[in-house]
Amino acid sequence: AVPGHESTEGPMNATQLIAYCSIAAVAVSVAAIYITLRGVLNQLRVTVFITYTERFAKVMSTLPFEARRPGSDYHLTADPAERVRIFGIFRDYLNLCSEEMWLRQQHRIDRATWQIWERGMRQVAQFPPFRAAWQELACEYDYYREFQDFVNKRLLTDIPGPRKAAGEEGGQTRSEERRVGKECRSR
Repeated sequence: AVPGHESTEGPMNATQLIAYCSIAAVAVSVAAIYITLRGVLNQLRVTVFITYTERFAKVMSTLPFEARRPGSDYHLTADPAERVRIFGIFRDYLNLCSEEMWLRQQHRIDRATWQIWERGMRQVAQFPPFRAAWQELACEYDYYREFQDFVNKRLLTDIPGPRKAAGEEGGQTRSEERRVGKECRSR
């Protein structure tokens, strides 16, 4: 060995030990940050899910019980004040749905959450006043064509039209839907 030169072989010197320990500390810190961020992300997802579930429950609790039963004989009343109230409830509900869809499109919620919400939307679309409310309110979502298409093509497909009440004509036709759309645009 040459005096004044340290050997690269043999036991680790203090500088090398400090370097290895620093690298290990950084690796442990990165792992801890990753685990913490995953926990925070999961907690945020749960918070979003619970918040939207509470909003859904609040909106649906204001809807008459019979109006929430698919297949019931519930019919919208001719009373203008009651129609406005029911349409207002569905406006709140449709706003909630459009926000949920936006969250999914922006990857703010996971696929499993969206699937649960979509199944719920399909169920609500079977409520007796849903179709009438959508025909009245669809034009309010002209700014969000993807949502309109989602309701028309995913929620309302394979769902029967409104039942006939005494003295009423049969279910809505495609031309009737176009007429309603034109009325919305003319408002």
